[in-house]
Amino acid sequence: MTSRNTCTPTRKQKTRFAIKAQWPDAVYISNVIEQFPEKGIASVEEGRCLWDDGYDVLDVRDLDEIDANEKCPNPLGVDIAAQPNKGNRLKVIPLVNAKRKYDFELNEKVYVQTGLNPNFSSEVQKAYPDKNKKLMVVCSDGRTRAIKALETLDELGYLNIVGIKGGANLWNREWDAKMRRRNLPGQFKQNFSHAGDSPQLHGTGGQFQKADSQSYSDPRDPVEWICE
Repeated sequence: MTSRNTCTPTRKQKTRFAIKAQWPDAVYISNVIEQFPEKGIASVEEGRCLWDDGYDVLDVRDLDEIDANEKCPNPLGVDIAAQPNKGNRLKVIPLVNAKRKYDFELNEKVYVQTGLNPNFSSEVQKAYPDKNKKLMVVCSDGRTRAIKALETLDELGYLNIVGIKGGANLWNREWDAKMRRRNLPGQFKQNFSHAGDSPQLHGTGGQFQKADSQSYSDPRDPVEWICE
């Protein structure tokens, strides 16, 4: 008897690719807006959606620090017609007073800190008299100073406050002076594996966590800022 080899037909496997939703997808923006301010901390992608929703930026870095690095975007208008640094949606109110000076022993410039800005609370309330104002708070990396600033604003009674993971370092890396996405070469992957502090705040009950690093470079500020 001759045996017959039988072959079971197989279905061709389909390859599926998951596309991560991001700004400016309308559905993504709507979903993000619904999560804040309760979520407390936004990624730079979520923060861009909140910008569209009317959240302004409060930068609590020192002026010398900003001069040595990069200003946060503050465009007047949007897209191609936007005028960089001409808008009114960014305010700088340093939380910690410091001066950038050359250290001859270390052979580099360092920040000489002189303590917390004693006028921080009064300056914030003068800049934002409406406690319902929507605010995104950034320092260099979204950790020590941003958390302290968020706690202070919460104690002052501000209701719509959000921190940004990675602070100005990641914010400026992702968005240019006109709030357009920068076209960065290569493939990048966020790494949110590091645990951060999650102080429970009064009033809003929001959780403001320290920002995590990204795999393509570490956005964490090497300076130990004293917020006491």
